[in-house]
Amino acid sequence: KIADAIRMDINYGRLEPGKKLIEREIAEKYKTSHVPVREALRILEGEGFIVHEKFSGYSIKVVKAEEMLESFNILRFLANELLKRAVHRYTEITFFHLISIVDEMNNSTELDKTVSLFVEFSEVAFAPAGLDYTYNLAIQLVRMNTPILRRMIKETFNGKVPEDLHRVFIDLCQKKQYQKAVENYMGNFDKVTKSMVSILGEKK
Repeated sequence: KIADAIRMDINYGRLEPGKKLIEREIAEKYKTSHVPVREALRILEGEGFIVHEKFSGYSIKVVKAEEMLESFNILRFLANELLKRAVHRYTEITFFHLISIVDEMNNSTELDKTVSLFVEFSEVAFAPAGLDYTYNLAIQLVRMNTPILRRMIKETFNGKVPEDLHRVFIDLCQKKQYQKAVENYMGNFDKVTKSMVSILGEKK
C-alpha cells in the first residue's frame, strides 16, 4: 500500500524528480514501522521509480532524455511485437473497452484521469497478445515514464489527447487492416516519444 501510494504521488507530480524520501517521515505519515517502509522503497527502486545513493538515501529518479529514449526504444520493440500478435485477437469486448477509453479521454477534464486512461489504452491494446512476460515488461516501462507522459499531455496536448491519436487505430483494427493499424499505432508512438524527449531536453 505504501509503495502504491508513493508510486501514484510520483506519477501524478506530487513528488518531484530529485526529492529525497525520508524513511522516518514516510513511517509517520502511514503510521507504521520502518520495516514496511524499507520494503516499499526497495519495491519502487526495483521498478525504477526511485534511486538509492550511499550516505544520501532514497530519492525520486531524475529521468534524463537519453535514458528515456533508451527505455522507449525497448518499449517500441515490445509494443510492436505485442500488437502484431494482439490485433488479430481483438473481440467485440476488446473494441468496446478501447472505444470506451477513448470516449472517456475525450470527455475528461482532469489531467490525472486522462493520463490514467492513456496508460490503460496500452494495457488493453497489448493484453490479447497472450505474452505475459513481454506484456508485464512493456507496461512496467510505460508506468515508469508516467511522470514525463503527464508533462507531455499537459504541455504538448494542453491536457487533451487528440481523439484521432487512438481512434484511427481502432477503426483500422475493426476493418481488419491489421498491418496498417500497427503502423498507425507505432507512428503515433514515435511522435509521442519525440515530444517527450523534446520536453526533457528543454529542461537541461
